[in-house]
Amino acid sequence: MKNYLKCSLFALMPLLSGCPMGDRVDQRYKPAETAPVVVKNAQVCFTIKEAEDYQPAFISIAPRTTPYKERWYQQSPGLTIKEGEMCIPPSLYKFPDSGQFIATFVLSSKAKAQTTAFNTRRFNVAFAIDAGHAKPVVVNDSEF
Repeated sequence: MKNYLKCSLFALMPLLSGCPMGDRVDQRYKPAETAPVVVKNAQVCFTIKEAEDYQPAFISIAPRTTPYKERWYQQSPGLTIKEGEMCIPPSLYKFPDSGQFIATFVLSSKAKAQTTAFNTRRFNVAFAIDAGHAKPVVVNDSEF
C-alpha cells in the first residue's frame, strides 16, 4: 500500500505542479527584439530581419530621458516595411541633428494572425544620431 501511494504521488506530481500552457509561454511572452539603425536621405531607417509580411502597428519615439507619458507615439503609423527596412520620414517624426533616442515599435503580421495568436513582434531600439549618422546606444531595461 505504501509503495502504491508513493508511486501515485510521483506520477501525479507533474499534474499538480505543471502549467498546461507552459510549453507556449515562450511564444506568448517573447522578449523584445532590437534592430540596426541607419540614416538615409534624411530618414531614420530600422533594418528588420525576417520581415515577411510584418507591418508597423504602433510606434513610439522620444529623446532618451523623456518620461513615458511625454513620449510621442502613434497607433497604425502608416509606415511600411520595404526590402527589410522601416524608414521614418521627417513628416512623421522630425529628429534633431544630434541626440540619443529610444524607439519602441510593434509589428503585426496578417498572415500569422490567420493561423496563430502570436502574430506580433516588439522592438526596443536605443540609438544616437550625430552628424547624419546613427549608432547604437547601450541602455538599461528600465528605459524602455
